[in-house]
Amino acid sequence: MTPSLHIREAGRDVAAAQSAIRLDRMQTEFRRGRPVVMQTTDAAATLSVLAAVETLSAARLRELLQCAGSPRLLLTAERLQFVGWPRASEPGSLLLASPITIERVQRLAAVLPGAVTTAERADLVGAQPCTPSLEGALRLAKRSRLVPALLVVELPATALPGLLQDEMLRVFDTDLIAPARPHAGAAPNLIRVGDAHVPIAACEDCTLVLFREPHGDAEHLAIVVGQPDLSRPVPVRVHSACFTGDLLGSLRCDCGDQLRIGVERLAETGGVVLYLGQEGRGTGLANKLRAYRLQDAGLDTIEADRCLGFSADERDFGPAVSMLKQLGISRIQLLTNNPHKIDSMRRGGLDVVDRVALLAPVNPHNARYVQTKHQRKDHWRGATTPLS
Repeated sequence: MTPSLHIREAGRDVAAAQSAIRLDRMQTEFRRGRPVVMQTTDAAATLSVLAAVETLSAARLRELLQCAGSPRLLLTAERLQFVGWPRASEPGSLLLASPITIERVQRLAAVLPGAVTTAERADLVGAQPCTPSLEGALRLAKRSRLVPALLVVELPATALPGLLQDEMLRVFDTDLIAPARPHAGAAPNLIRVGDAHVPIAACEDCTLVLFREPHGDAEHLAIVVGQPDLSRPVPVRVHSACFTGDLLGSLRCDCGDQLRIGVERLAETGGVVLYLGQEGRGTGLANKLRAYRLQDAGLDTIEADRCLGFSADERDFGPAVSMLKQLGISRIQLLTNNPHKIDSMRRGGLDVVDRVALLAPVNPHNARYVQTKHQRKDHWRGATTPLS
């Protein structure tokens, strides 16, 4: 490698690291209710001040309204469909008409419960398509486990010194464009943090291996049950964290039962449970509880997530692929009812030899949930299926 090429590559690495740091800080600012200023590479171009609606306070909203007269509300396509644009297929921003109150903005964004009224819909001015950088900002709100809705205030470039003096974080549009959502099954570069022998009730010969994502705070756990034979397809359960079901024994879902049954089966044969930190199909615990309230009002589990601005499934199974590869596992027998998990594992380069059904008891509280997964997400309800 020539010295000039080495310098260019080192420069790109430094720039990428700096961009990642800004995005990590941006997540923190969003979660703390502080706005962030986004600048383009054109120093004379208009600035965009972004604030997460979920954590926005009334006082902060008043400050932003004093800066500009016409803020816009940035929403995902799913949420736009619920507030009056049924054909929306892309994220968009709505011009907010006066009076603009924190309660109204948060209700429009589904942070606060309550249906959007006809009068409120009439006050919303057409959904404008958003830029790739604003789409990236919405993805970052999701990664922060917040409702994906942002208040956007446009300011002239001359306002930048004052914003920076107020210690507002500055990011660049290129920061948000670059980290596009990876294709399903793409394996991130997880960091293996540590492991320990931990006897559990189902199997005393058990090892826990913790993995951490390099950006953000997500952690994932591999539970190696017994001594799986790596020369044969390894039985694997990919399980997304469910605080209410796994820990509290909630009857609203079948997650806790699936985890218990899966571990018991692996105790007989040896295998691995991948416990992914993706609560609520990737929306986070707070949004899962919001979705429960919407289900109580009549929506099914998929409709409830879409009402909050999320897709039917926000999970990324790439971490599962990375964990298995780091454990030296390439051929697996998957314990699942979800055909999309099989597709994701295969796209990640794993050989899914067959699958084993993981059927949990159905009760009056989770019957609709199980039925919805079967009818709308193609989950199997039958027995083991050989895969070609």
